[in-house]
Amino acid sequence: MPQTSANTDFLGRGEAAFPMPQRELDRLSQRRWILRYARKGGVGAEIGVFRGHFSEIICQTIAPRKLYLIDPWTKLGATFGWGKAYTADDTLPTAQARDEARARVTAFDEVEAVLLEDRFPACRDSLADMLDFAYLDASHDYAATLTELLALSDHIATDGVILGDDWQINPAHQHHGVFRAVQEFTRMQPWQIAAAGPGGQWALARG
Repeated sequence: MPQTSANTDFLGRGEAAFPMPQRELDRLSQRRWILRYARKGGVGAEIGVFRGHFSEIICQTIAPRKLYLIDPWTKLGATFGWGKAYTADDTLPTAQARDEARARVTAFDEVEAVLLEDRFPACRDSLADMLDFAYLDASHDYAATLTELLALSDHIATDGVILGDDWQINPAHQHHGVFRAVQEFTRMQPWQIAAAGPGGQWALARG
């Protein structure tokens, strides 16, 4: 569904002032394939939303009837305090990122978008539905990712899936902790790896 002219103008100004790295924009198409594991038209959550670029891909690809967008945004402060190229050397306002995410998903009339400005699992009581899928792209480190996975397990429908980003098998990679956490989670809980690899994506289903 096309953006409204107001949304297009707002997003265009944001991109001009705070450009995303082209390599990350190019990677969006490499990440899309993992969504084939999620049921179309279901209820889902994206944990770690940032500016909503992948939120838009989710809406385009599987058209969830309801999508929770979970990110601390302004609870982090006026800016993110990280990212360099991703945050235009930490000049990107957290409120700008939040409002861009909202603008990207509200263009899809068939999707009920619910923004939760908080960390997960701190906000888990605000999830009013069992989830058909969750896409995890938040903390990127071992301990926090394992905590997120364990908390998510209770919120996923029996036939639901957990998807995520940053599958890095190289121990020297800064996001290798996600790989470790997924491996540990599947040893602790009745989940198994359904797919992993291209574009740093992974999918878990109950064993």
